[in-house]
Formats: sequence, structure tokens, C-alpha cells
Amino acid sequence: MRPTARSEERAKQRFVKQVYMFSNLQHRWTDRNANELGPGRKNPTASTRSIFSVKMCGNPNTRLLSRLVIDFLILLGIYGAALVVLPQQLSTTQRGFHCSDSSLKYPYRQPWLTKVHLTIAVVALPAAFVLVVEMLRAAVVPSSTELTQRFVFVGVRIPRFISECYKAIGVYLFGLGLTLVAIRLTKHSTGRLRPYFFDICQPTWGVEGGESCSDLTAENSTLYLEDFSCTEFAASQDLLALVRHSFPSGFVSTTCYAMGFLIFYAQARLFAPWLRLVRASLQLACGSLALVACWERISTYQNHLTDVAAGAALGGWMAFFATVFVAHLFVEVRVKRRPMPRNEQIYGYAGYYTRATYGY
Repeated sequence: MRPTARSEERAKQRFVKQVYMFSNLQHRWTDRNANELGPGRKNPTASTRSIFSVKMCGNPNTRLLSRLVIDFLILLGIYGAALVVLPQQLSTTQRGFHCSDSSLKYPYRQPWLTKVHLTIAVVALPAAFVLVVEMLRAAVVPSSTELTQRFVFVGVRIPRFISECYKAIGVYLFGLGLTLVAIRLTKHSTGRLRPYFFDICQPTWGVEGGESCSDLTAENSTLYLEDFSCTEFAASQDLLALVRHSFPSGFVSTTCYAMGFLIFYAQARLFAPWLRLVRASLQLACGSLALVACWERISTYQNHLTDVAAGAALGGWMAFFATVFVAHLFVEVRVKRRPMPRNEQIYGYAGYYTRATYGY
């Protein structure tokens, strides 16, 4: 008896279901701990990943807590070195000067961008920016299309935007700490004098400080002087301590790092077509803030032009390093999808999704 078209269709569907069930069974077996094939038998081809997952990832609470502790210790070590250890242990290079050096004869001007503005631009603004972006993504983008890592701690599922904020801000603070370490090392090793050096130091040398630049003639005004001292009560000790830390500009480096990080972050996270103008506007605003910081350091004679350029390059490179090589904001991760087969659809499909791994 010749089979009908309906029976052929049913046989075809049964075959598809069997193939799909076999595929799922095979993947479930490989996802399990395949070290043991039976009592007392070991699989020599078992992967080290499954061994690691059994030993280290058995308790999700312990894994998450250990991750938090490790991240905290790393950040504590970096910021402790940048803000406490290096300033106390490093000695600044004692560079000399020429009395005819016109680049050191600018008047001292009070900067109109203070440490409060720097704190807002480097700490408060990036934190608020990341929080708002991740909350918008959690509200707009469906969770089914987001390939994000989920966390559960003591039975409580952590919201997606909180985990994403933690990872983004953690990478940002890591890069900022490295920037501060690089700034501190460079400032102490170069010891470049600031443009207002003569105005606040009024250097003297010789027996009991009896000679100064005003006593030199035109013939010996080009002498390079290293052994000198600043006039007493010419300026405060804090200001005199900063006079040798001109290169690179720490203000510009940290500001450019913060704004550069936000520019890269917005490019990676605000990729929806209807957010193009918003993304471009935010990136333009961040770039403008970085340029304002550069212009302020030059106009108030706090740093030389080359100091500002070097600081901007350092901050931009650190932002690029943190977003591309640490956070992996622009990495395309291949994720396989295996939907329920329909009719003749037997094989699953694979797609590419841009997702931030944040080094984890």
C-alpha cells in the first residue's frame, strides 16, 4: 500500500523531533560534568572547564562574594598606590632653569576649575551617566534579546541593570586608577617646572641666597642653574610643592579619560537607530567638556601646551584601553540558538550579538 502525503508528512515530523531530541540530549551530556563515565571510570578527554566549574562554581553565592572581594582588593591596591604610597615614596626630579627662559615667566592665575569641578566630571557624571543608560536599556530592551549575565545572591536575583552598572563602573574605576598611577609616576620622574615658576618661587642662589636672575648680565643669563632655593614667604608650601609637577597635566588626563570612556561607552551601548542623535549629542558634550578642561589649564598658565597635549593623549589612551581591552565593549560574541523545529527546519542557527563582557 502506497503511503499517503499525510503519512509522509507525519513521518517527516517524527524524524525531525528525533533529531532535535538527540541534539538536546547530546548538549545536556556535554554540559554536565563529563569526568565520570561510570563507577571508577574517568574520561581522559574531559575538559578542564567542567573541572573548574565543579570546584570553583559549585556555590553561586561564594563565587559572587569572592568576585566582589577580589574586585575591591584590586581597586584598593591601585588607589592606595596612586594616592598614598607613590606620593610618599617617590622623590621629584630636581630640574634646573635658565633665567632667560620665557616659558617660565608667566604670572600666576587662580584656576577657575577647582577640585570640586574635577570630582563632578570624573566621579559623579560617569556614575550618573552609566546608571541612566543601563536603566533605560533595562526598561526599553526586552530581556529575551539581551545576552547578559545574571546574578543571584542568597536566593535574590539581582536586577540586570544593577549588575551591568557594577561591571561598567568597576572597569571605569580600574582605568581611572591606572591613569592616576601613570600621572603620578610621570610627574615625579620628569619634574617639569610650571609656567608661573618665576612668579611664585623668585629663585635665589649663591652665598646666603644673595644672587638672583635680576643680577645676571646678558652674557651669563643663559646659564643653567640647578642649585637654588625659592624666596621665603614668596608663596605657600602647597603651591611650591606643585611647581615641579607640570608634566603631564593631571587635570586634563583624568578629565579626558572620563569623557573618553563615556564617549566609547555611549557608542557601544546606545546603538539603537532611534538613539543616534541622542548618542551623538552626548558624545559632543563629553568632547566639549574635555576641550574646556584643556583650555582652562592653558589660559590660566597652570600647564604648558605640551603638558596639556600629553595629558589628553594619556587620558584618551587609557579610556580606549579600558573600554576595548578590559571591558570588551565592541566584541561580537557568537551565540547559538536552537529553536523548536518546524516542518523541514532541522538545524539551529547562529547569530552575532555585540555585548560587553567586561573582562569576565
